Amino acid sequence: MCHSSAQVREAIGVTLSVVCSNIRLYESFDLDHSHESASKGFGNQYNGRSWVLVLKERASEVVMNIQNTTQSDNLETPAIINPEIGHLNGDSQADVKWMETLFHFIISSLRSARSSYLVDVIVGFLYPVISLQETSSKELSTLAKGAFELLKWRLFWGPHLQEAVAVILSSANDSNWRTRSATLTYLRTFMYRHTFILSSAEKQQIWRTVEKLLVDNQVEVREHAAAVLAGLTKGGDEDLAKEFRDKAFAEATDLQRKRKRRNLSSSQPIASIHGAVLALVASVLSAPYDMPSWLPEHVLADTSSSSSYFA
Repeated sequence: MCHSSAQVREAIGVTLSVVCSNIRLYESFDLDHSHESASKGFGNQYNGRSWVLVLKERASEVVMNIQNTTQSDNLETPAIINPEIGHLNGDSQADVKWMETLFHFIISSLRSARSSYLVDVIVGFLYPVISLQETSSKELSTLAKGAFELLKWRLFWGPHLQEAVAVILSSANDSNWRTRSATLTYLRTFMYRHTFILSSAEKQQIWRTVEKLLVDNQVEVREHAAAVLAGLTKGGDEDLAKEFRDKAFAEATDLQRKRKRRNLSSSQPIASIHGAVLALVASVLSAPYDMPSWLPEHVLADTSSSSSYFA
């Protein structure tokens, strides 16, 4: 998986997809009981361990290595930069090549008609795909984006859906702001595809997580969260949407009251003020063609809050 040739790594990824799907397809058939005890689990082991577990553990380790290397590269200005592999050398190059092969495996699996047999494997690699959208390796980021586009339209059910939600909630709180932003991008399509099969508790968790990102310390994340909330408010759970609108309006009203009384402390974080404005913006943008009864007062509050923010 760490071969020096990109073509060979792609071929290995495709071959791995075929082999793994064949193993799962074989396991799905009813085997003759006389052979079941001898054959069951034979293709599911790698050095005595589950091949799925081996891949997931290795992927987690490689992702951390690549992220640490990328952060180090952002703090340095090397004299010579390889456009294909960025500033990576030694073990870092091996990690990038291994992950490229894994992305070829994911892409091939998602394109395959047998992808349903590998859903548990695919959902296990959701975090690597989301978190490696922007790295110091151009080729790796390109493959991550390709896998991301295919993964956005994958439908998950049952325990796989619960695992996907857990990964999303964790990624939304990642220390890297680019990962948080990529998670929001994924959430747009994810909620569109799964909103009617998610439990009320899962939807509430996702809403609360996105709302928290309105006060993120990175302005790009705050604005992205507002755009996602506008979509959720427009086509999501009506009870959660109403609760969000009411909360946004109450916070904006409180912001105006403090400004009039000149109690708006200069030490108050800009992110919290900006977040209150963006919450109103999300509410207004959720009704681009209609005129619901709550919209006029929200527009007025948005205008007043915006002036408070830019004052």
